[in-house]
Amino acid sequence: MKVYYIGMGYKSCYYVRCLQPQIYNGWNGEQKSLRTSVASKEQMFRDAMQSDVIVFHRPMDSKMLEAAQLLKQAGKKIVMDNDDTYRKDSGVPTQMFGRLNDELKKAVDHIDTVLKKFASISDMVTVSTEFLANEYRDVNKNVVVLPNCIDPMDWDKPKRNDTDTIRIGIVGSVASNKDYEQIKPLLDILKDNPKVKIVLFALPPKNKDTQWVVDIYKPEFDFWNQYNVEWTPFCQIEDYMRTLNNLKLDIMLIPRHDNYFNRAKSNVKFLEASILGIPTIAQSFTDGLSPYEVNEADKDNLILCQSEQDWIDKTLELVENKERRETLGAKARDYVITNYNIKANAHKWADAYKSLWNELK
Repeated sequence: MKVYYIGMGYKSCYYVRCLQPQIYNGWNGEQKSLRTSVASKEQMFRDAMQSDVIVFHRPMDSKMLEAAQLLKQAGKKIVMDNDDTYRKDSGVPTQMFGRLNDELKKAVDHIDTVLKKFASISDMVTVSTEFLANEYRDVNKNVVVLPNCIDPMDWDKPKRNDTDTIRIGIVGSVASNKDYEQIKPLLDILKDNPKVKIVLFALPPKNKDTQWVVDIYKPEFDFWNQYNVEWTPFCQIEDYMRTLNNLKLDIMLIPRHDNYFNRAKSNVKFLEASILGIPTIAQSFTDGLSPYEVNEADKDNLILCQSEQDWIDKTLELVENKERRETLGAKARDYVITNYNIKANAHKWADAYKSLWNELK
């Protein structure tokens, strides 16, 4: 069985959802490895035509839909993979939608329509969580959950903070989707604690090419500036693992506002922190269905918070207890390497695709 992967330029998600299973199953795709360039459109077409199963990651425009329809007519099996919801009423990100100009609003609103059309013509839809699977089951009966995994080979040996300052990290979307409101009382306490440094690894870099994006994020920049954070902007996926490791975090905070968008999220930030031995404090929802607690085994390897007071009490407790930080971080690292290693899980992708076309060898 020959499988070929095509993405939409979302390199970080593509790396997790496509490149890792591609490499470990010996398949082909628009990229050969994390640091190689994307193939030309002509090369993609030739490789796709020589394959049996074509996987499109997050195919958000009509051209991708047209390409899939043509490939299906040529006898190829089409798989759509997605790891985020784009429902307009989901909270994706609701506070930013109102900041876009009319043209961008129309484009964002169109994404969900294209994704649902694509899902409806696909032979299979693969997603990262059971919650997101239920959304796509409305348009496709063949939806398979393939969990996000970690490739330990792409991560260097964890670096340790050798200073007396406790470095507390907030990484990724939690810094820009109003999720940080869950921990504002905690941040107000931490900013006056001389033993603590708040480290932000999020938001776009500020330069002439990104100014329009920076302007959209102005409320977030204004919010974080009041806390005198140590700031590292977004970077490319090929530099992400090294950059996160170099921050030498003692604790990772993952707050989440309880909305549909966040319920469709996966536990990937917990996996990334854990592979570096960083203990995680993450969001719990009142019904126990946040991305960090739907897997019962995950709950034994991180700390969960539900209320603002939880966030204060449990974070300050971990700040004061170095031994517990180290124990929890080491335990989580062992757990993730054992249970979320792509090498041990890559067969799940092969099993799913084989079910499409049983006569393929």
